[in-house]
Parts: sequence; C-alpha cells; structure tokens
Amino acid sequence: MAQAFGLPRALTAEGIKRYGFHGLSYEFIARALPQHSTRADGRVVVAHLGNGASMAAMVGRKCLATTLGFSTIDGLVMGTRCGNLDPGVILHLMETKGLNVKDMTKMLYKESGLLGVSGISQDMRTLLASDKPEAQEAVDLFCYRIVRELGSLAAAAGGLDALVFTGGIGEHAAEVRRRVCLQLEWLGIRLNPEANARHELHIGAGNSSVDVLVIPTNEEWMMAHHAQTLLAL
Repeated sequence: MAQAFGLPRALTAEGIKRYGFHGLSYEFIARALPQHSTRADGRVVVAHLGNGASMAAMVGRKCLATTLGFSTIDGLVMGTRCGNLDPGVILHLMETKGLNVKDMTKMLYKESGLLGVSGISQDMRTLLASDKPEAQEAVDLFCYRIVRELGSLAAAAGGLDALVFTGGIGEHAAEVRRRVCLQLEWLGIRLNPEANARHELHIGAGNSSVDVLVIPTNEEWMMAHHAQTLLAL
C-alpha cells in the first residue's frame, strides 16, 4: 500500500506508483547505523535534508515508506522544488493562468521551495542568516513539513526508536535540527543543545526516549561498493 496512489488500476499496472529516491543515502545509513545505535534494527526515521530532501521510515533497516513518490517534487519543501502539493492547485493554475506543462514543470521544479517561498535564496545558510520575515517563513515551512512527515512515517513504522539527520542541511544546520526536535517532544525526543551545536554524532539528551543522531551520508561510497560487487561477479 505504501507505493499505491488512488488512481485507476490500469495506470498502476503501467507503473504509476511511488518509487522514492535517495536510496543510496538510505542504504548507507542503514549499513552504518548499527555502529552507532543499539536501536538500528528498530523503528527508525532518516531525514535526508539538502537541496533535495526526503525522509524514510525503516524497520529492521528495511524501508517501509518514504516522502518522495513518483517524481522528485513530492514530500518535503526543498531548495527549488515545491514538495507536497494538492493536484487541484496545478489544475487551477493551468486553467486560470493558461500555464502549460512546460510552465508548470519550471515552476514546480525550479521556482518553488525555499527559493519561491522566501524570494531570496534556496540556500538554507543564507536564509538562516537573514533577518527578513520571508526568509524566516521559508525556514519555518521547511521545518514544519519535516515534523508533519515524521509523524506520518512514525505511524507507518508503528512508533519511533531513532531519528537520523543526514544530507547537507541535516548534517550542518544545527538550527534546523533544533527547531524540528523541539516540535517532536511529544514523541519522546529530547535534544542536547550543546551536542547539537557541535554537530556531534549523538545529539539526544540523556532523558530522550528516542536516539537522535547526525550521520554523514556517503552515496559515492555506496555506488563504488555496488560497482565493485558487480565487477566481482
């Protein structure tokens, strides 16, 4: 069910379904996690946050659900991509503004997300350093969507034992991690502010019932590993 859309079955049979992306990143985290958490085989949500962003729920280090779907514009707000959007908005814009597929593609992929909301930049560092309300709104929306999706993914996994931040923003933006974790205290997440500011591996407080980690991903290593495996066959 995690891959299905509520579309006619004939379209599903043709391959219209949720595929997800950032698989190499999630695979690397799944391999690395047992070295850093005793809860690696439990209910884990990994947040790959960057210019392209997504989240995935894993149980037993196997993916159950992800925020990205058929394309790379679903789910979270990203650098220039809109994330989750009511399809009715697309139909409305095409009808009322005369936009065609090319116009919509440019807007959804290149002119939306952090850049579109802020009108300033797609770079999280620039937005966090800005005192303009539009920049603040973009950051707030980015964090809000992470919190919303994490609730959904925790439900899909049946709970939450560990939360892993990775990707350029996930690894380096302590303020984003702080804002996200503060809104997730209802799940038992407690942040260690000092560890978070230092970008340490373990950033959860001693009384956190959920392991909170920052693990740098390495998609290039995974590609090399798979290439080596294939060459050895």
